[in-house]
Amino acid sequence: MQDAGYDIKVSGCAVFFFFFPTRLHNSSLVQHVLNDQPKGNLKAALFFIQRLDQHRIMAHQDIRIGWIGLGEMGLGMATNLQKHLASHSSHLTVWNRSPGKTESVQALGAQVASSIEDLVSKSNVIFTSLSNDAAVESVYSQLFALASKSQEPLTFVEVSTIHPSVATKNAEQLAAHPQHVYLQCPVFGRPPAAHAAQLVWITSGNPDAIQKLNPYFASMSKSIIDLKTTNVAAASSFKLIGNFFVIGTVELLAEGLNLAEKVPDVHPEAVLQFIETFFPTPSWIGYSKKMAERSTTKEGGFPVTLGLKDVGHMRQLAADNGATLPTADLAHKHLTILKEEGKGDQDWSSLIDVLRETTPSGTRQ
Repeated sequence: MQDAGYDIKVSGCAVFFFFFPTRLHNSSLVQHVLNDQPKGNLKAALFFIQRLDQHRIMAHQDIRIGWIGLGEMGLGMATNLQKHLASHSSHLTVWNRSPGKTESVQALGAQVASSIEDLVSKSNVIFTSLSNDAAVESVYSQLFALASKSQEPLTFVEVSTIHPSVATKNAEQLAAHPQHVYLQCPVFGRPPAAHAAQLVWITSGNPDAIQKLNPYFASMSKSIIDLKTTNVAAASSFKLIGNFFVIGTVELLAEGLNLAEKVPDVHPEAVLQFIETFFPTPSWIGYSKKMAERSTTKEGGFPVTLGLKDVGHMRQLAADNGATLPTADLAHKHLTILKEEGKGDQDWSSLIDVLRETTPSGTRQ
């Protein structure tokens, strides 16, 4: 059988156990039980498993997790984390600026905090999933003010896409209170991936804190990439680089599909079939279908306004490090046009519409 910290197999009267390096373990407990019980005794095996289960529950009870931010991404992650905690006789405490968004996760057993202060009083690990840098700075100004009065060690896990300088600022502010820990752990994936626990999780910061929280990260993701650095800005930079590949894909698909639409006897269905066969990845298939279907809804995608924020950050990151991003520059131009036309709430794949309406001379139709 498998446990959050152990993989245990009982065969006949022998107990075989395996410890994963990133999971919770207690070798002294294992040694004590094995030394204290006669070999081949099934009763000893059952006693060992029972003690492991008790230890696992105690470990989860020692960690009290709070979650701030239940947007499209945050809600999916918080839902999966709550399910994981509920399976270990624990629960999540959540707070969101719009209280109505807490109902679905509350129905799964999460508790709803009346305020950020209330959440901090009930948590020693706090995740934040927020829309932009300003929201992160606002929330963390409150969190750090409360942390300055707390003797209990607190761990903050920031998962938003923010400029690296904001991550650095947060870490530096919290350094005045060394009992606390700040981790920058952005995620890759669209909202459907968040709801399906199929995100790619990036970790940076204190390695002991990361190892302790890995089982919780795993409950919300399909893969964890540990950057193995205490420099929290590195994770934010990594996220922007990854997002560049995504917006680059969107721009590339928009240009290619727009061309296909204008060429006689080249049918969109055939182009989509080619993409599905030759580039069988979620981003290529998902965005190409949205463009071909002329769907502009941000449902399950990413709005133009937030896309502009991310592209702006990656362009600044490139400038700060002596690099150029011509594709990002072009995408930024197209997204800006959409925003100026009042389409900031549409999915960022809508930038194909700018190309559809642009003549070879560069003028809009």
